[in-house]
Amino acid sequence: MVMIPITLLIAVIPTPETISRDDGGRFTLADYAKLFSRGNVLRILAADLFVTLGPGWMAALYMFFFTSTRGFSQTGASLLLMVYIVAGFVGAPLTAALANRISKHRALMLTTTLYSLGLILLLFLPKGNFAWFVPAMAIEGALAAGFGVMIRAITADVGDELRLEGGREQIGLLYALTAATSKLAGAFSIFLTFNVLALVGYDAKAGATNTPEQVLGLELAFIIGPIIFVMLAGACFIGYKLDATAHAEIRRQLDERDGHTEVAYDEAAVLEGLTGEPGGHSSVDRR
Repeated sequence: MVMIPITLLIAVIPTPETISRDDGGRFTLADYAKLFSRGNVLRILAADLFVTLGPGWMAALYMFFFTSTRGFSQTGASLLLMVYIVAGFVGAPLTAALANRISKHRALMLTTTLYSLGLILLLFLPKGNFAWFVPAMAIEGALAAGFGVMIRAITADVGDELRLEGGREQIGLLYALTAATSKLAGAFSIFLTFNVLALVGYDAKAGATNTPEQVLGLELAFIIGPIIFVMLAGACFIGYKLDATAHAEIRRQLDERDGHTEVAYDEAAVLEGLTGEPGGHSSVDRR
């Protein structure tokens, strides 16, 4: 509660807002519908849905998995969850730095793959061994933190592509759609996971006794669900053409069309705020 207003001020005060000259004013449902005809828009919406469903599924089953199958107490499981969350503060800028080198969509594809492999590894670590699980959960948390960063950064790139081709700023519509898919996925993941538990016969009630077969069903549900979803998120960008080079060209054309006398766009700068590395203008900077 204390940190939220402080961090908001840190984010807002040094970032003056400018109004784009090509602001189209009001938008209608037809404008939203038109976005769904764009392949890259469908990519980011599907990826955002899947990349939220995966960790959301995992979160819903987390405590059951670590107490019933990995041999941890609720306290131990909670501490591991804290490690997972805190690691995100390191993982987000590391993923951004990786994206600066191999492109954003490739960074997302790589992190989703590594995340899936890490989930499988959890099944082979010594049960109840905190020392083994701490680095594993730290790596998983760091990888997961990069998912949202990459999706939002790619969304900004697609927004530039739409503005160049349509002559109208639509980034607000795109972020509204991705926010909607995230909320939908978050709600659906809870509904889905508990129905899966019922399907495998696992009793989630406090103090309930489950058979080895039911515990195995819980293990498989915890691992398979997130793997399927996050891998689908990465697969959404197979064949994706809007890489760093293509986006830099889009920004160059936008700068020329907008009458800027200097074209000084650096693709990497969209992630500068996370990595701390010097760069040029952000991909969402309208100057």
